[in-house]
Amino acid sequence: MKKLKGIGIGIVVILILIVGYTFLPQSMKGVLDRGNPLISQIDVYVQINKQPEKVSHRYGYSLKGYTSDGNEKKVSFTTSTTLPSNTYLRVDAKGSYVKNWEKVNFDNLPSKVKEEFEE
Repeated sequence: MKKLKGIGIGIVVILILIVGYTFLPQSMKGVLDRGNPLISQIDVYVQINKQPEKVSHRYGYSLKGYTSDGNEKKVSFTTSTTLPSNTYLRVDAKGSYVKNWEKVNFDNLPSKVKEEFEE
């Protein structure tokens, strides 16, 4: 009986953690994703196609991007300066956490990503 009670409590705790993670603000998810060994880091390619949002003394971007396989992924990150419109970036993302980003030329994008941006 004690064993069943312990299993039940364990299941409840796991469910609370899952539900709690789901409703965390985006900024907190990035902090948790950064250290999560179950989430792998991937490259996401984005195009700067809108004006950034002013976040304190930084500029925030929330963009739709694509992995090298052409799968859609949303990424959010901040910069110290505004980025020129129609710039392409390769973003190192780990879940909601963005480690860094770098500018890339359209010609250097993976073919499936090029197809998504051309449409």
